[in-house]
Amino acid sequence: MKKGTILMFVALIFVLITACSSATSTNSVDKADLILQTNEVTIDQATPTDATDATDLTDLTDLTDLTDLTDLTEPTDSNLPDKHTSEQLITEELEKKGHLPQGFVYLDEYIPSAQQVMGYSGEINFVGMPIDGYLAPFAIATEEAALALQAISDELEQQELILVFYDAYRPQKAVNHFIRWSLDEEDLLMKESFYPREEKSTLFKKGYLSKRSGHSRGSTVDVTLAHADTGEELDMGSPVDMLDVISNFNTKQITQEQAANRQILKQLMTKHNFKSYSKEWWHYTLKDEPYPNEYFDFDVE
Repeated sequence: MKKGTILMFVALIFVLITACSSATSTNSVDKADLILQTNEVTIDQATPTDATDATDLTDLTDLTDLTDLTDLTEPTDSNLPDKHTSEQLITEELEKKGHLPQGFVYLDEYIPSAQQVMGYSGEINFVGMPIDGYLAPFAIATEEAALALQAISDELEQQELILVFYDAYRPQKAVNHFIRWSLDEEDLLMKESFYPREEKSTLFKKGYLSKRSGHSRGSTVDVTLAHADTGEELDMGSPVDMLDVISNFNTKQITQEQAANRQILKQLMTKHNFKSYSKEWWHYTLKDEPYPNEYFDFDVE
């Protein structure tokens, strides 16, 4: 073979080698780019929130949105019930029926400063449920008793004290409820609160309850005293309706201060023609009651 032919053959081989190397390099770059692009797509697809979502979430929690969310949960004047509306509803719920027999009155109309804690219309009493005949928490009495209590209230005003009524007129059906309750030996729901040291079966025998109550005649009240400025009751040594010897007026189980408070109440009540009951420091009956032999049964409403 001639020398020139050999050189041309070598040059052709060199060109072919160079071209192959270039193609391989290009293919590698393309393949790398393809892998990178594929990975980017995979990453984008795996990420739950893109840049736009992140911005949206930030917008939901910035100061402006927090203010908006607060506005939705904070009480505003438009969300709160109107005070006067609430008072009106309460007044309507407690509206007196006014169907009283002649000679009977609502005590709050004669003694507006007095408090009324009428537990027999609810569950806070020695039975633990609303008592028959007590359809509303109102103290009712004969007008004669109301006028005498009004005079006591006027005198108490000078001492910055007020009357607190726990019961007044009591329907005979309520007394009958007490009798039925006393016969249920298993019902001891309120024993610890109202007769912890007495057997339920003996409450009538011992005079804590009566099958014919003076309350049903309309001129008997269960009453105590409280400070006019705070409404806090004077300490009498035992609560109203505590069916226990500690509630006896002359018990030795109370302090001198407690005994003195009982004496303040008794002096005022007896001064205005009420007689006391030795076993219950809170129980007083008008001496000249207008219905001494009649037991009423109309509802308290």
